[in-house]
Amino acid sequence: MSFRLPKFPMLTLFHNPASEVSNQALKLLRQASVNYKFDIDLIESKTAPTHQQVSNIVEYLGKGSAATGCAKILTPEAPKASTVAEVQKILDANPGYLMKPLVVDWNKGKAIVAVPATKVNEMVKDVGETE
Repeated sequence: MSFRLPKFPMLTLFHNPASEVSNQALKLLRQASVNYKFDIDLIESKTAPTHQQVSNIVEYLGKGSAATGCAKILTPEAPKASTVAEVQKILDANPGYLMKPLVVDWNKGKAIVAVPATKVNEMVKDVGETE
């Protein structure tokens, strides 16, 4: 088995194909990837992020505030969480509580909940090199 580095920067989209907003976000990401030269790592709704990913996403969403990040990463109907460990426990039990569409740029340390879907336009501006 060999390991190959991605050709372009990559954004991860935690995606719910049953959601119109998530489908719009995916469409906008695909369109933007042509001009901004990045790849899309598409993760379907039944897959929960790893514990390390949850920790990073909470940090990125909260911009220094764990409480803010914990509130943003979970859907409104999810149990309330104020720590990363609590968020991880909730998502381990029910990955559906992850707010989607969620776009993450691991290299730049950024994450957004793309509601409305046009928020992805903010995210892609400095991802890759434009032509």
